[in-house]
Amino acid sequence: MKIITRLLTKNLTKVPLLWVTFNMQKYKKYGKKNSCMCHIHPSLKNDEYVIATMSELCDYIREKYNMEKII
Repeated sequence: MKIITRLLTKNLTKVPLLWVTFNMQKYKKYGKKNSCMCHIHPSLKNDEYVIATMSELCDYIREKYNMEKII
């Protein structure tokens, strides 16, 4: 997590609390399931509401957007 935090911050003044990634290789091989992944800051990892909301967001992105056009 420290490496990612350093890469995604500017002089450690901004820290990402959550981000969404998309894996095109998984999408092409296995379809929509598990192709879009949510990453949550360790401070939020035990918050069930945040986890549920992020899961819904990933599901929404998978269903509503054509990932091949985005990439």
